[in-house]
Amino acid sequence: MSMMKRGLSVLEDLHLDGPATRKQLWERNPVCSWEMFKRLIGRLAVDGLVLRELATPGKTDPAKDLFVLTKEGKAVVESFED
Repeated sequence: MSMMKRGLSVLEDLHLDGPATRKQLWERNPVCSWEMFKRLIGRLAVDGLVLRELATPGKTDPAKDLFVLTKEGKAVVESFED
């Protein structure tokens, strides 16, 4: 499966099932190895398709921080629904 398809699968999961931690997303949709998934979600964030919402402002916590779709990410997912 190509990285683009994996990324779209993650975006679709966020669209349908809502925000989740990085680990929850991977458990819901294990499209690749855990190590590759961390890179994938990072790439989606850099591209502006997902946003990491910090549970504690100014401090990251992978067990609590949620990933959510941005407006751009939602637009990508909705473009494939037609």
